Amino acid sequence: MGPIRVTLGRTVGRARSLYSTAFAVGGFLATAALLLSRLLESAEGGALHLPALMTLAAAPVLPIFAALLGMDVWSDEKQSGRMDALMTIAVRERDFVLGKFAGVFLLLTLTVLAYVVTAVFFVNLFAPSALTDVSLVSVVFALSSLEIQGLLWSAVAVATSAFFNHAAAAAAAACLLTVVLPRAVWYGLLAWSSGGGTPYGEFPLDAHAVDMATGLLPAGTVATYLILTGVALFIATKCVLLYRLNGCGASGLRWSSSFAILLALVFAVLSTIFFVRVNPVADLAVVQSGVELSSRTRSILADTSGTIAITAFIPRNDTSVRAVGRVMRELKRQSDSVGGAKIELRFVDPRWDIGEAERLVRRGIPENSLVFEKGRHIVSLPVKDGCGERVCASTIRRITHPPHRQNVYWTVGHGESRFDDYGAFGMSDIARDLFREGFRNQTLDLSTCQSIPGDCALILVAGARDDFSRAEIDRLSGYLRDGGRMLVLLGSAKSGGIVSLLPSWGMRPVDRPPTGGKTISGTDVIVTGLTDHPISSSLRGSRIVLERPVSILPSAVAGTGTDADSIGYSSVAEVNAATVVAAVERGRGAGDDLALRPTRVVVLGDAGFVLNGQLAVRACANRDFFLNCVSYLSGSEVLGSGEEDADRFRTELDRSGRFRHGLLSSVAFPGCVFLVLVVVAAQRRRKQ
Repeated sequence: MGPIRVTLGRTVGRARSLYSTAFAVGGFLATAALLLSRLLESAEGGALHLPALMTLAAAPVLPIFAALLGMDVWSDEKQSGRMDALMTIAVRERDFVLGKFAGVFLLLTLTVLAYVVTAVFFVNLFAPSALTDVSLVSVVFALSSLEIQGLLWSAVAVATSAFFNHAAAAAAAACLLTVVLPRAVWYGLLAWSSGGGTPYGEFPLDAHAVDMATGLLPAGTVATYLILTGVALFIATKCVLLYRLNGCGASGLRWSSSFAILLALVFAVLSTIFFVRVNPVADLAVVQSGVELSSRTRSILADTSGTIAITAFIPRNDTSVRAVGRVMRELKRQSDSVGGAKIELRFVDPRWDIGEAERLVRRGIPENSLVFEKGRHIVSLPVKDGCGERVCASTIRRITHPPHRQNVYWTVGHGESRFDDYGAFGMSDIARDLFREGFRNQTLDLSTCQSIPGDCALILVAGARDDFSRAEIDRLSGYLRDGGRMLVLLGSAKSGGIVSLLPSWGMRPVDRPPTGGKTISGTDVIVTGLTDHPISSSLRGSRIVLERPVSILPSAVAGTGTDADSIGYSSVAEVNAATVVAAVERGRGAGDDLALRPTRVVVLGDAGFVLNGQLAVRACANRDFFLNCVSYLSGSEVLGSGEEDADRFRTELDRSGRFRHGLLSSVAFPGCVFLVLVVVAAQRRRKQ
């Protein structure tokens, strides 16, 4: 056998007899699984899918794991005195270094493979919906992205071990070089600059892993990792050579070796700078390309005609091009299949397509936008705000069929949530969706206005906490008697807000929260009991999540009256037979004969189910349900389907499911691996 293979076998055999290996492997599996469990919760509703999340969970821990695996490959040889014996063997230093590097990398590879396989297994066990868009190829790419980084971290661990006589010092130095220093520099730059970052992949090393896991292969980045790996192994070889030359004179050779190490570091810096600036990207499209659009999107496309041009005004090397392009191509394919509008796709790079870029800029379109054009109408969507299937479908609907009554009036002055509040407790996110549907968001101060504007599609009372005055209640009652529409997000059943008006319109909130439903956080309720109502019928099989919902009962006037005065009460959503969303309609029968606009009121027993913070962390039908309420009240066609955008990630885990997943994946399995490795190490030590 060659010296490299012999050294590899000695390195792996030595690692199997060390308790530190058991701690390193068990710690890596537990930490990576715990981070993945947290990411599964925080990424709910986002664009990152399971392969990217697995990579993102393991990437920050991988350099520490490599440092622990390789900390004693040389330092142990020096402390035990075996180093001097090795240096007397007629074997090149390079072969020793490559053998030890191969041993460390083999252990790292086996552990990462175990992590990836068990991560997929436990996710499939507890959250099979998270594997919807996951293929074997995408899992292989996730594993490969960690392996590419693992090459560098293993080489750095071997190199630092060659510099130190103590394993702990070698591990600390490796962690300093691969973990502390890069992140300190990065966060220092963020603090110094005025810009911010994104929740996922903002740190370059993590971003590289995520990009490669999703099939976006930056050739320059891969070349940089390979070159830095070679540089680290070269430095380790020269360090071993310097140790061999101790006491042999040969000062010139020692100086030349030290100078070679310095030149290698300079080469590493220069090559990194070069490949950062010149970094061609290949899109291998490992994510499924045949995205199935929701029934809502298909209905919108089938109802369009003419020609719609969709332009991605994005640099070609931007990581968002792949996801945006996938949705654009599927919109075109689906529109062609249902006989809708002819969709023309264009990709404009601001740096290369100068003429087209200038045309867009002159029309006020900013860079990194998705542009929709139909005739003289043009609408742009910032890519940073998300350009998924839902947003694109709403924009197409907006430029082809704008609503007749265009304004949604949000009441103010009673502690309501505001549509211009961009914080976690604001509603700017859902207000932006309303704008994309063709509505304009306006404020309505009932204490000063004498009448409701004629362009009012509906009045929205978003979690009012303070009482409405008698004059305000009278204005709302008069508006509703004239065929008005109102959506109430109710936070309390006792007092405050608009509770006093509702009994006269067929609904009575009660202080009796529903019990027995499933929960995600412990305080919320997962609502799956959607009835056969225009708002909820298209969402059957979906779920909405409400935070401490209020129950709603029909009042004494519900079902009374005749013809134009009759008030019909309907339960829209229920939890164990307790209604949490109700709708009433007055004068529906007479409206068909007399051309009257029937009054409609929808009350939802949760003041904040579409707050910015709720929509950001949950993948459920809350957004669909709200937009269905608005469509029903405004008289538009209800199109919501409850189906998630093609690029939205969902697990459908509740609190108990997340707990069981975290317990088994980050405690039980790593604990078993740790115990097995400890037993193996103890047996090998006894044999020695």
